[in-house]
Amino acid sequence: MDTSISGQSSTSERDDIECQLQYENVGSVMFQNEMHAGNFLKEMNLLYEDDLLKDITLCVQGQSLSCHKVVLAAASPYFKAMFTLDLNESKQSHIELHEIDFESVSFIVDYSYTGSINIHQDNVQNLLGAASLFQILPVQKACAKFLETQVDNSNCIGIFNFAHIHNCDSLRLKAREHIEKNFTEVCRGEEFLCLSLDKVEDLISSDELNVEREEIVFEAVMTWISEKEEDRRSFIGGLLPHIRLGLLSVKYLKDNVMNNKYIQDSDTCINLLESLIKLESNPELYCGKHNFSLALRSGMIKPEHCLLFVGGTDHGRRNTSINCYNPLTRETFYMEDYPTAKRLGDYEVEDLSCVVTEQGIIYSGGGNYIYHDFPSEHFDSDDSFDDLEERIVRKDFYCYDNDHNKWLSMAPMLFPKSNFTLASLGKKIYCFGGVTENQHPTEIIEVYDIEKNRWSYQGMLPTTLVDLCSVVYDEYIFLLGGRTGVGAHNLVVMYHPTKGNWISRAGMPTPRFKFGACLVHGEIYVAGGQIYSHASQTISREALKSVEIFNISDNQWRQGPDLPDEMYNVGLSMVNGALYCCGTVEYRRLTRICRYNIVCKLDFATNRWTVIEQLLSTCQNFHCISARLHTRKLSQVFRPDVDT
Repeated sequence: MDTSISGQSSTSERDDIECQLQYENVGSVMFQNEMHAGNFLKEMNLLYEDDLLKDITLCVQGQSLSCHKVVLAAASPYFKAMFTLDLNESKQSHIELHEIDFESVSFIVDYSYTGSINIHQDNVQNLLGAASLFQILPVQKACAKFLETQVDNSNCIGIFNFAHIHNCDSLRLKAREHIEKNFTEVCRGEEFLCLSLDKVEDLISSDELNVEREEIVFEAVMTWISEKEEDRRSFIGGLLPHIRLGLLSVKYLKDNVMNNKYIQDSDTCINLLESLIKLESNPELYCGKHNFSLALRSGMIKPEHCLLFVGGTDHGRRNTSINCYNPLTRETFYMEDYPTAKRLGDYEVEDLSCVVTEQGIIYSGGGNYIYHDFPSEHFDSDDSFDDLEERIVRKDFYCYDNDHNKWLSMAPMLFPKSNFTLASLGKKIYCFGGVTENQHPTEIIEVYDIEKNRWSYQGMLPTTLVDLCSVVYDEYIFLLGGRTGVGAHNLVVMYHPTKGNWISRAGMPTPRFKFGACLVHGEIYVAGGQIYSHASQTISREALKSVEIFNISDNQWRQGPDLPDEMYNVGLSMVNGALYCCGTVEYRRLTRICRYNIVCKLDFATNRWTVIEQLLSTCQNFHCISARLHTRKLSQVFRPDVDT
């Protein structure tokens, strides 16, 4: 009999496969074909497509699908149990599957043979249900991950219930967070009005509802009852205790709660309101059974305007460093460390850049990822580490998620770089200047589209700039200062991203780099920084204490009040209507250079700076920005000298 098969020979029979031989001893050898697993799956798929050696038929919704038991059993614990245990199905050639659609079964079978599956909006829920039934965890996770990207106000409740049924914890939490964060809009939707009583009770009991007023929760409950009034009006007695009545205004209670027709018909509600009146009239003598919670919902707690210290090196210390500071209360917090690829725990990132968008979202990227062989406090400047450290310039880009206190990886920048500046305008983030690999300055401007999560080329700088600053004003981005080689710039230019125009403005009186810049009441303040000194035979960096102010409309500079000390690596920010400056100060102790960071505040009335913190952080080469954060999501750092 001629059993030859025409066409291309099996991959397993090809002569060009590289042999991997591992000699265990003189008399034996271990052969390992690394392509075997992949080729085996491909061969099984060819048998499936050619309808060969099939031994089982799946019957679904009047349609049939023939395949191989061994493939299904290898891909699915469900089928493995069916075919290997002493079940009736193990002896049958046709298996009837119920409560599942044929298309989903077909997709799952194809996945079993190929390891790939096409997931889209129309099939994802049925696929997830099929993957759950057949216990194919990778497909279940892939479907859940895809659904996480599809959650919106119209479907979040349905996805939450669906995830709960199929034990998809991550998807369930994602949907729940969306419901709570967007409750004001979600409670007006059809899905909310169709919720069961227990689901409504659970939702309105949550502390995480993002509502500014408790009235929104009360009105949501009334709307839900009104949707099916005859069936639901009796539920008011069980729902009203979950409304935080103590957070409602007295006028609203009188006009909207006490006069509500559902509440007036409920003895339970009347007793509850009478207890509330007794509590408010004489709280010391109240001994009723009702506990009226005054806990604020999430949306009632306003974010705090804080100074953040992102990245930097901390002399190789392993303990948690303060990186979030509220200058109004002097409270300190710990936000998640900036993500770094660590080896032996010693990698740190320096000279990155950060920006806060108009929506208050923090983005950060780039920087030097450094592995120090020796503690950095033994050396003079950042240039003196070259022989003692491993330095890798990165193009990683992150967004900070305050709700979960973690950095989310976004699309990387086009080129690795450090010592650059980021500016946010509209729905885009612009990247200017800096140095790339091998410390080569770059003039390329990159732009990041926030909505599309995509970087693209924008243009070129008029000159090379490193350690510069940027300030956004109206439709323009101001670029100020910086350095090239061993020279500092006093450059000031306006850039219009849409038109691509560059407009030169009056230069800074003092050239500087590693300084701070901030828009204050329509003017640009620049403070501190460094300048190269050629006074001696060696070129060195000198820190500055001068402050200069640029009047944008007049195109003129004037002197501002000097800082309390010379400082560099400066962050300058307006926080709660006050101007704060954070920077690094150096002093010499015998032959050693010591560094520490200070925070000072400008009193606009007296035009004087006051140091408010001197022992806040020992980090170096960090980036300081200001942003509004929910600090209750962070870990507070107790300071005995301040918090007692």
